[in-house]
Order: sequence, then C-alpha cells, then structure tokens
Amino acid sequence: MSWIIELDHVHRMARALTSDHQCQPAEGQSADGALIGNMHLQEAQPGLFMRLNRVRKLADLMIRSRIEPSLKIAVVWRGEPEVSFGPHCHALKPGRALCIALDEPTEFRLNSLKGAHEHSAILTLTPAWLKWHLNASRASEVMSHMRHLAHFHWWPSPRLLERLDTFSRQRPTYPVQRLGIESLALEMISECLTARPAQTGTGERHPPRETADWKETLEDWIHNGEVAYQSQAEIAARLGMSVRQLQRRYRDAYGQTMTQDLR
Repeated sequence: MSWIIELDHVHRMARALTSDHQCQPAEGQSADGALIGNMHLQEAQPGLFMRLNRVRKLADLMIRSRIEPSLKIAVVWRGEPEVSFGPHCHALKPGRALCIALDEPTEFRLNSLKGAHEHSAILTLTPAWLKWHLNASRASEVMSHMRHLAHFHWWPSPRLLERLDTFSRQRPTYPVQRLGIESLALEMISECLTARPAQTGTGERHPPRETADWKETLEDWIHNGEVAYQSQAEIAARLGMSVRQLQRRYRDAYGQTMTQDLR
C-alpha cells in the first residue's frame, strides 16, 4: 500500500541521525505530495538504525544534510539514486550495494528527479554500536583502508533482496515485525562484512567477470575518487585480472593508457 509522505515526516526521521537537514522541491514545484509510497526508520538495536524506502518522487527533490560519524550500508533494488558524501559521488544501482565509513561529520547530498522510483534500505551503525559489537572505535576500522570515506561495493544475495522488498511494503507496527527488521538488519551487516575486501586489497567477494562489468566498476572508482588511494596492482587485483591484462584492456577500450588518464 502507498501513502503520501509529507516532507515533515522525512525531516523528523532525518533528525535522528543528521543535522541541518533540508529536503525541498525544485523551484516552482509543490511540496504537497512530493513523495508517495512507504518510508520508515527503526532503531533495530541501540545505536543500529534501519531505514526502508519504497517511494516514487512526484517532484524534483534536493536533499542535503550533515551526517554524524557512522558506518553506512546502502542497498538499492529499484532506481538509481546518485548520492554524495563529502566530495565523492556514488551511483547506487539495483543489486549493487555500498558500504562507506564516515569518521567525521560529513555533508550528504541527493538530487532526485520527478518520477524516479527508489526502493532502498540504509543501515546506520553508530560509533556506540560499532564499539559494543565489533570493538571498533571508528567506522573505518572495519574497512580494508582505514580512512574517512573508505568504501566498497558488494552484491547482496537474492534472499536478502527479497526480504528487504517484503519488509519495505510494511509499516512495523507490531512487535513481530520489529523483530523481523532487527534480524534483517543483522543479515545485511553479515553479508556486507563478509564481502568486504581483504586487508591486502586482493578484491571483493565477487569480482567482475565480463568486460562491460570491469569497465563500469572501474569508471565508478574513477568518478568517486577511489582510485586515488590504490596502485594499478591493487586495482587489477580487485577487478580479478593481472596488471598487464588491465593495461591492455584499458588501452583497447579507451584508446590511451590508464596511466595517462589517471594522471
């Protein structure tokens, strides 16, 4: 079932985890009925927040906020929202999830176009939760590269995507539903942390196998600045190929060397 989602409701949810939150329609468009669908936030455990979005945008929306330090895990199964954390932009695509470490307050931006759908789940693991459950004093300690804005992409299982889709249709008004969301949040964390790259930078759990996949993945890393922190050997390993293979494929695909482009 779908409902009109008032922007005041969006603001109230955001204030639990952000400051200076703004969600406004583009100039000349009405805020009345700007969102339709289902959206809710639940504190699944103390310091662990799950937000489920199953919405369609009826106006062009500009969302900005300042996010407190945390580990963010985002899964999208419909729509392609583009989000920015600090200076880095990330294109979220169906079936491809993002995990990002925010060690300090970070500016967040999201521009949504009228008519766009977004079916997504966003987990927020606060420093208190990370300390209690993972013995990590900051978010980046659970990443392969321990730095602010460190991130990686991973591929959720079909079971997880199906469960997220089911729970996104509901409003968790009963205790059994709230327990279900807690178990869903823990399953999401487990899959994410299992998929994280090894400390040696040897790659994600499912490296791209087709030519189109490696190009798309590499372009994402270039656009969001991730390649600035990696050698060509590390990039090649994460893509499941040798440095020589990567250099040859890059030259064949783009007409010049990867070193020239990155410089």
